[in-house]
Amino acid sequence: MTARELAFGVLRRVEEGGAYASRALDAALASAGALDPREAGLATELTYGTLRRALSLDAALAPHLSRPIERVDPAARVALRLGAYELLFLGTAPHAAVSEAVKLARSADHGRAAGFVNAVLRALSRAGRPAPPPLETDPVGHVAAAEGLPLWLAEEWVAWLGPAEALALAEAMNRGAPLCLRAPRCDELLARARAAGIAAEPTPRSPHGVLVRGASVAAVARAAGDLRFQVQDEAAQLVSLFAAGHLAGRGGRVLDACAAPGGKAFHLAELLGPGGEVVAVELHPRKADELRREAERRGLAGVRVICADASRPVPGLEPGSFDAVLVDAPCAGLGTLRRHPELKLRRIAADLPRLAAVQRAVVEAMAPLARPGAPVTYAVCSLSRAEGPGLVEALAASGLSRLPPPPGFPADLLTPVGDLLTLPHRHGCDGFYAARLARR
Repeated sequence: MTARELAFGVLRRVEEGGAYASRALDAALASAGALDPREAGLATELTYGTLRRALSLDAALAPHLSRPIERVDPAARVALRLGAYELLFLGTAPHAAVSEAVKLARSADHGRAAGFVNAVLRALSRAGRPAPPPLETDPVGHVAAAEGLPLWLAEEWVAWLGPAEALALAEAMNRGAPLCLRAPRCDELLARARAAGIAAEPTPRSPHGVLVRGASVAAVARAAGDLRFQVQDEAAQLVSLFAAGHLAGRGGRVLDACAAPGGKAFHLAELLGPGGEVVAVELHPRKADELRREAERRGLAGVRVICADASRPVPGLEPGSFDAVLVDAPCAGLGTLRRHPELKLRRIAADLPRLAAVQRAVVEAMAPLARPGAPVTYAVCSLSRAEGPGLVEALAASGLSRLPPPPGFPADLLTPVGDLLTLPHRHGCDGFYAARLARR
């Protein structure tokens, strides 16, 4: 299987089956067997690049189509985007980009579509990529067109962060994210990785993270031997430290609501140390079972899993019985576009208020479980005012008060009011928003 065929199959699963690109690509690469590393690299670039730039590609293709691209057959649409990405962003020779895209359309049993793909891409190769409007006069239009953002999201980021920073954020979202790991014995993992010839370095702010470049998780696992580690972005590690760093090594009892897949629950258990307890609440039974099994596999006896709806009172949990509460709420995921670019095509503006209502319900249901004065940390891996500062202001107006960040927390990660805000273009990690609150 060639890189283009592999990427074509993955993108069709994303487009037609709603798959996540990362999982679909990993599965496709695994099933491809002994694929040449260059082919695997090209398949990865084609998959992620096409998704990151899909809206820009659609805009460039639109003048050469007789109907909206949403009405084009899905397989032909994927072939068009792949060919357009090669033409406009990879600099592939026009005859090669067009002919390879035509082959893909034909391979999907779309004989008539092959001629259509050929005609459209040849027209695009002559016209080139349209220039975005000037940033100075149309900042929203420029950010959306230049970086392939939905117009509503470009408008949100420009209004929240300003044109220059919104553009820098959108650009960062179109760059790949490094592999980031967390380990209880971080220094040892770093040493073993380097001894195996893996380019690795400590994360700049989390004391428990390792950044890896140019190596797979499997390669790190071989180098690590018996050392346990977990794939987790530095921003996610920082959320756990923001929520319960003040309890590190002191034991205590922490609640992690909406806990699957468990990265923060396990990190919290490692932070608390012997004698600490993390109660992990998860709505979905299958995910709760997986979380329970993974905690056992890692030897984390202090993690207790409860399958329940965190937007309602959880039976068996007493009010005021936790030293810290973390609500890592379901969200739009707009801070993870580097890893999940397909969200650009799936999220709509109406998702934000809908999710904010769920987020508020979870915080209000879980807050009474914290003891008086203990932090209730609300966190989302998303970047919007509705899910971030807007919601926190609403919570503060309805009975919760802000708490300061833990002592010594990195100042460059904090907003003027003391909330956590990580941005890829500033901090090199995923986008998270978090606030520490307490019951009055």
